Amino acid sequence: MSIPLQRITQFLDRTLQNQSFTDSSNNGLQIENRGAVSSIVVGVDASLRLLQAAKDEGADFVLCHHGLSWGDSLKRLTGLNYELASFAITNNIAVYASHLPLDAHPKHGNNAQLAKLLKLQQVKPAFQYHGNTIGVTGVLPKTITFEAFCATVGTTISPDYRALAFGPKKIRTIGIVSGGAAEMIADAQELGLDAFLTGEPSLQGYTQAENLKMNAVFAGHYATEITGVRSLANLLTRQFGVSSTVIDFKITY
Repeated sequence: MSIPLQRITQFLDRTLQNQSFTDSSNNGLQIENRGAVSSIVVGVDASLRLLQAAKDEGADFVLCHHGLSWGDSLKRLTGLNYELASFAITNNIAVYASHLPLDAHPKHGNNAQLAKLLKLQQVKPAFQYHGNTIGVTGVLPKTITFEAFCATVGTTISPDYRALAFGPKKIRTIGIVSGGAAEMIADAQELGLDAFLTGEPSLQGYTQAENLKMNAVFAGHYATEITGVRSLANLLTRQFGVSSTVIDFKITY
């Protein structure tokens, strides 16, 4: 079976509320196909490897967090831009991207899904980025040691996490912003949280955590942002009855 491309993109636009966000990513449909979708592949980055995987799967629609079009980045189709766009067009693969809207979505977003994996309660939106609320706070079911929390991160999100144990040894309140949000450790401290979870570590984040006596966990940019597209894959299969395959390269660096 196949579904009109426009029907799927309109559903995603409504669900993710792309137009409500100020974002450098040109969220939404970035490359069209011939107008129908019979198979979907989702992944974090619209890389050549993901597009090749979509071709290998026989997919004609790619949904990703980091798309091809940022600002005026496709002003000239040369070099890598040409290679990516021409591969998608030649192989009839539509590309749809959702960056900050997918971080922020209260159910299918990266941060909401991370909170779900960690079994947080009283999950609420928090953390501002360019006028957008993109992260969440939540409460663990019971007070545990920071070490035990890190172990849970290792089993549910990524075993390749890094931890900064500068805060209290026992914790319960958690802040989450996926991807590269180490600079928001200060915001977590202002919110009175016991620990902060994000993706990429940075020197700025290390210094903030040390100075502010905050616990921080860096579980990897990629690992913290596969969660949203995985949730959307399940949603699209339920909504439209089309096959949706999650391509997880488990990238660490």
